[in-house]
Amino acid sequence: MVNKSAVTLLVLCLLAGGGLAGQDVAPDAKITLTPYKSNFLKDEGRMWGAPLHWDVEDFLVCGAVLAVTGALIANDEAIYNGFNSFKGSNPWVGKVSPAVTLLGDWGVDMGIAGLFFLGGVLAKDRRARDTGLMAWETLLHTGFLVQVVKHLSGRQRPSVAAGVDHWHGPAAFFKRYSEDHFSKYDSFFSGHTVSAWSLATVIAENYRHRSWVPPVCYGLATLAGLSRLTEDAHWLSDVFLGAVVGYAVGRMVVRNQKRRFQVVPALAPAGAGLSFSYEIR
Repeated sequence: MVNKSAVTLLVLCLLAGGGLAGQDVAPDAKITLTPYKSNFLKDEGRMWGAPLHWDVEDFLVCGAVLAVTGALIANDEAIYNGFNSFKGSNPWVGKVSPAVTLLGDWGVDMGIAGLFFLGGVLAKDRRARDTGLMAWETLLHTGFLVQVVKHLSGRQRPSVAAGVDHWHGPAAFFKRYSEDHFSKYDSFFSGHTVSAWSLATVIAENYRHRSWVPPVCYGLATLAGLSRLTEDAHWLSDVFLGAVVGYAVGRMVVRNQKRRFQVVPALAPAGAGLSFSYEIR
């Protein structure tokens, strides 16, 4: 069932990626794909060192996010029970949820990014190609961040003790890799949600000129996050914070890349002017 769902999902994404790639290119345009030079390590440093450069507004936003996360943690057990009741009274949820949750699978999202990259190369569409490369970078950044937080928090999944919330902290680091315990203590925060929102943000930011793209991307990412509750894999606070982190890192990567758009003076035999260059480093 899951394998068929994965194949169907990838086919749909291939069609969507192919539909986006190439549509911004004039039929007779000659496009040379310039090298994509990544500043991955610098962006990684910016991600971890972001609080050192925050202003008052950033700290207020962070405080609000932490306050909401704390409120959700305090009510996670009741919320989880509510989702379970809804799932029990609506059989379709159990059928749809396993397929929807694949939208947040790290490997599937890396594959979708690859489809954008491949579509961009074949269609000579730099926007699609660079969207795939930015998505790859974002997924690598968030993938590492998620694992660090999971190992430090050691929060058990809802399925471990029938909906009882417990945090084991770093002590669960080695227990996590013991027999029958793998993945039981890495609930906080939701890696699937982070991946889904990372990919959605990169695509939405690069295709903002198409009004339907952002709502579709963020809508699917939201469904992927909520499916983690119906799959008994995460608490709502895990999903909420995962969405915020995925969105923030995705925005950071896209913003840092687009800042490399340059306008410089240019001299030519016919006169002076401005030269526009866009290089992703």
